[in-house]
Amino acid sequence: MKFLGKLLAYPLLAVNLLIALLLIFSCYGSMAAPIGKWPFASLSGLAFPFLFSLNLVFLILWLLTWKKGALVPLATTLICLIPTLRYFPLHPFKSHNVKEPYLTVISYNTEGFGIDDNKDWTLNNPVLNYILELDADMVFIQEATRDIINKASHDGKVTSIYPYIGVSAASSSEAYFSKYPVAGSETINFENSGNGCLYLKVLVGGDTLAVYNCHLQSNKLKDTEISEYHKFIKNPTDSTHYKASKKVLKNLLESTSQRAGQARMIAERARKETAKYVIVCGDFNDTPLSYSHHVFNRFMTDAYAKSGVGMGITYHEYKLYYRIDHIFCSRNITPLYTWIDRTQKDSDHYPIISRIRLN
Repeated sequence: MKFLGKLLAYPLLAVNLLIALLLIFSCYGSMAAPIGKWPFASLSGLAFPFLFSLNLVFLILWLLTWKKGALVPLATTLICLIPTLRYFPLHPFKSHNVKEPYLTVISYNTEGFGIDDNKDWTLNNPVLNYILELDADMVFIQEATRDIINKASHDGKVTSIYPYIGVSAASSSEAYFSKYPVAGSETINFENSGNGCLYLKVLVGGDTLAVYNCHLQSNKLKDTEISEYHKFIKNPTDSTHYKASKKVLKNLLESTSQRAGQARMIAERARKETAKYVIVCGDFNDTPLSYSHHVFNRFMTDAYAKSGVGMGITYHEYKLYYRIDHIFCSRNITPLYTWIDRTQKDSDHYPIISRIRLN
């Protein structure tokens, strides 16, 4: 305390209290449905990494200068512990070297097989070859390219690895590569949206695994809007950038509201599923602290939160770094190890990969 002096310490403590309240709100307010008078509460989870970092800075500051002050950030950390471990799980003893029998499942938004970067529509497409090299048991894709999927499904080299290949009828083109027989599939269209979900029944060892490969509502943000938003962050007094940031917020609120309805629809079907095992995966366009994530986390297991390490960033464009791709499993499936592979950068997403055990 003597190093700071009262004139400096108490104002800083007040700021710390404000940060603490905002952090708690971002952890728990984000679970609220985006309806009513406070629809923006569902977006509060986006601020979590920044607020958590500030709270950590205050904790270190108080420990070095005034240990009593450290009670505020410490108490806040404890209050937010469960959401924090969902966002940033710590499983130091988890390893790629899983010794027991497992299935490897991948969810991957390929951004049209990286067409914007490599312009390759042939079977030499680097994203396709990357998927084949991963050699997973099942790969569930969002934003596939139909032409590449159709060529792959008729190519002997590809089908020798994945005999079962298909793509949805939705414009968002959910697709799959599977080593196991697919007994049936259904395209689930979302109302007033180009996004959708591909439902599959996969036969694994005499049992049925139901898979919902989802691409929930995109945020519909244009490059120019994101650029203006970044400028507003740097210069918040500029009215031009402020107007652009309001438009970004409006688009985010509209899209998160749509995702809420889509998530509830898929969750309702998944709850009533008659198959022994269920997986819901895909590009949710929402972080682990969001309403759509909460809808599934209430009755399923988040594979990354259960067996991953760190933030697990899957989206990496426009200087926005979040985990918005998820794999949820029914409670009779055990995620053994889940990770994000960052070696292929042609898409704006990284794949999320999970080794699971069917119990």
